Amino acid sequence: MERANRWDRWLLVLVISVLAIVILTLYFFSPLIDGIVMGVVFAYVGKPIKSRMEKYVGSFMSSVLSTLLITIPLFVFFFYGLFQGLNQLVFILTNQEALLQGITTILRDAGLEERYIIEVERFIPTFYSIVQENVKISAFDVTKKFVMFVMNFIISAIVCFYTLQDVDRFISKLLTIVPDSRRDELKKFVDEVDRTFVGLWFGNFVVAMLIGMASIPFFLAFSIPYTPLLSGLMFLAALIPVFAEWMVLAPVAIYLLFRNLVQAIWFTILGVTFLYFIPEVILRPQFVGYTARIHPLVLLLAFLGGALVGGVSGFFLAPMVAGVLTATYNYYTSETSEVSED
Repeated sequence: MERANRWDRWLLVLVISVLAIVILTLYFFSPLIDGIVMGVVFAYVGKPIKSRMEKYVGSFMSSVLSTLLITIPLFVFFFYGLFQGLNQLVFILTNQEALLQGITTILRDAGLEERYIIEVERFIPTFYSIVQENVKISAFDVTKKFVMFVMNFIISAIVCFYTLQDVDRFISKLLTIVPDSRRDELKKFVDEVDRTFVGLWFGNFVVAMLIGMASIPFFLAFSIPYTPLLSGLMFLAALIPVFAEWMVLAPVAIYLLFRNLVQAIWFTILGVTFLYFIPEVILRPQFVGYTARIHPLVLLLAFLGGALVGGVSGFFLAPMVAGVLTATYNYYTSETSEVSED
């Protein structure tokens, strides 16, 4: 009984100490939390890749190569897409007459009465002036956020490398402070959490890659320019589930609106159905839930709730919390099953 009480007190002290360290770390590193969380996620995506390469090139080089294979394509897709988006924004802001003519042509083709078209023509210059003023006012804020994003992205690559390189060694050393009688049990639990995280984020990465590949024939069917770039951006957007794909589909739909109203309508309907609703609501929860052994409904709610509460970092933290809870459930139910069988 006395030994059990000592173990309970030791466990309580350990839990409180870990929570205090985590809270202090989150407080001091809060401006960089997005980069840290993304780096951990990238590490779990790259872990299966590292495991396959490690026996050929060693731990250090396999960690470097895995980090580069994950982060460089994301970096290229994002910044090239951002560059093209800024070019299009500058074109729109500096070609008011061409935009006004295109909008009025669409409205006339749609059969709108001329008096409404005249009202739209009066409103567009006012809208332009409001947008231009807001762009001037928010330029400093946008620049600041962009610098922070670049910094977080660089930090995510560094965190990814060191997580791949050192996390197993760190966990092994951490387990040495656990009493011998509980060490094997805790190691089994940690391995269960690790398997759950690998299934969660590698499965999420595979689904994003499939969405990006599926978008290629879709964009080609509508003769959309920059198809390779847009498919890469779809893959990048699909890494952040539920909310992000519209950031690619909406501008393309607006582009088609100026070219052909019927095409724009069909593109919106088919794109939302096959590149957004079916992958996000049906396929991703089922597939990632299978690889991570998390219930699809829990996974879907974790992505939604995390995004609403914590933004980008919430996208990744909430599913990880759900993963820890699921791993805990799977571990203790399997232990119970083994005891019952014995």
